[in-house]
Amino acid sequence: MPDKYTIVISCVTTETVMVSSPVIHYQADEVHLFRYIRDPGTPKAQLYDDHFKETCRQISESLPQCLIVEHSDAVIYDFSSMTRSLGKLYSRLMQEHPDSVVYANFSSGPSEFIASLGVFSFLNPEVKLFKVSTKSYTLDTPEYRLLYYDDNGKPVGLSREVYPPRPVPSVKLDKPDEILVKSLRIYNDFLQRGERPLVPEMQRILEEKGLWVVRHRTNGGKYGDGTLDRNNFYRNYSDVWKILGWIEDKDLRECPKLTEEGEAVIDLFWNE
Repeated sequence: MPDKYTIVISCVTTETVMVSSPVIHYQADEVHLFRYIRDPGTPKAQLYDDHFKETCRQISESLPQCLIVEHSDAVIYDFSSMTRSLGKLYSRLMQEHPDSVVYANFSSGPSEFIASLGVFSFLNPEVKLFKVSTKSYTLDTPEYRLLYYDDNGKPVGLSREVYPPRPVPSVKLDKPDEILVKSLRIYNDFLQRGERPLVPEMQRILEEKGLWVVRHRTNGGKYGDGTLDRNNFYRNYSDVWKILGWIEDKDLRECPKLTEEGEAVIDLFWNE
């Protein structure tokens, strides 16, 4: 029986073997490397670019068949952005390779990337997190002293000056109602096709997929009546999406779009 299709997710800044070595160790069929150049055209940007190219070279040299996918649009220093990006990527990977095994490198990248990776793995426990320990370092003790101490021997670290602290946005870890997420995906599918998600058609599809839930009845009426069906959809679907901030707070007749939070909910919790 052949081994499962293996995918590795990692971040590249100024490390090489910390990223390439585990990819080679797991004999990855596919690797997704996140990186972000904040100031292109500068010597610092060249530093990051050189390390990224060397990491790719090391992987390709040992695993010539491995598909290397670069992700340079997502801001690896933005916690919320990375959480959404990882969710989108995982959703797509599961569609393309539903029986694959996914590893994620918890040892490389800025703190925001690592924190978002922790949230991502919590929401998707089948993802296998791993750490890489360092056997040896490039710099010797005298060189370390030049980096971490000033001319008077005072320990100063690598940072000489920092910006004021900024709060890190919180992420709610409780999974939302599955019916609300799946029905929102159906609603968004209409929007993506440029169609209006009218109540009768939404109801038909929700019923087909076992997602049409009647939680309230009005004056003893029977569902199947157009007015009561619309009321049920507004009360148990669209109004709830608005309250949760998943769609814009507009009248449904204006065909409200998904908000950024609504898109994130679909990306993080949709696994079909």
